Amino acid sequence: MFDCLIEEALAEAPTHELALNILKESRDPANAQKLFQAASALRDERIGRNLWWTAAIEGILPCRLRPICGYCSYVNHEKLSNESLLKALKALEGLGFRHLHLSGGTSPAGYDAEILSMVEAMRGVSDIAIEVNLGPSFGRETVRRLKDLRVSCITSSLETINEEVFQQAKPGDSLQSRKALLEICEEEGVPTRGMLLIGLGESEDDRIRQLFYLKRLKGLRHIRFSRFNPTASGRYSSHPRCSPWEVARIVAVARLVMPEVQLGLAAGNSPDDIPLWFLAGGGNQLLGAAAVRKTPKSQAGVDVIPIEEGLWIVNRTKLQERYIHEMGLGTC
Repeated sequence: MFDCLIEEALAEAPTHELALNILKESRDPANAQKLFQAASALRDERIGRNLWWTAAIEGILPCRLRPICGYCSYVNHEKLSNESLLKALKALEGLGFRHLHLSGGTSPAGYDAEILSMVEAMRGVSDIAIEVNLGPSFGRETVRRLKDLRVSCITSSLETINEEVFQQAKPGDSLQSRKALLEICEEEGVPTRGMLLIGLGESEDDRIRQLFYLKRLKGLRHIRFSRFNPTASGRYSSHPRCSPWEVARIVAVARLVMPEVQLGLAAGNSPDDIPLWFLAGGGNQLLGAAAVRKTPKSQAGVDVIPIEEGLWIVNRTKLQERYIHEMGLGTC
């Protein structure tokens, strides 16, 4: 029976009902193995097996959401100066990175001027590919200007499409505003990246609904999957951490639904999750290094490079390359 479901999904674009059935039936490890095999083969055929590196500059702006999200672990700093931003950029380029994303807090009042100033400063010294992730913190005119500045992708992370779960977890945020940014980017011809937070309390049907909501966006280039990891305090402190099995299964179904979209790992995952993610049809982008503003912890195989006071590069490429090479894979 499960073989027939997979064959149907490979023969033509899966419907919501078919995708949900496959996700439910893949709870059985024997079925999951078949799903992963089909998804990874589809990945190999459509986008290849080679992995490539991206980098990040994190915490570029403070988060102004009030109340804060119930699961939030974001360390709130003041705006990263353009001078410090460019130092981090040059350090990452010096390590060989040619693609990065800027991320930071959300502001309901907007971060239009701030993000334009930052990207303009970067474009003054670099042609590096830039993605932006600040939640729904800017409007249509800023999207147009970012397009002019050759920003390669804009992220709007819905986290979950379940409005009740979203509101409980993010009472200071707006799911509709996040959807609106995706729609603006679609209308303006700017590529987009979506994100799913798995394990927040959403149902399997919610996960599939979110995939199909994103699928309709012609400009969608990438979806990242966060594995819920509770903070030590707050209303979600006793909420169980999401299993990597849950992430792998939805990644595999997402591959059947959207064969040519990048499917990456986001917050809550670690290098230990790479093998199962790849086995399940994930690929092809890996976060190799990040400029961070929180004092990093020492870890074997991870290089910490000071940039200035309160700013470091954390480079995990050596650690991840060991995992990748043990899997018989390469990077570019």
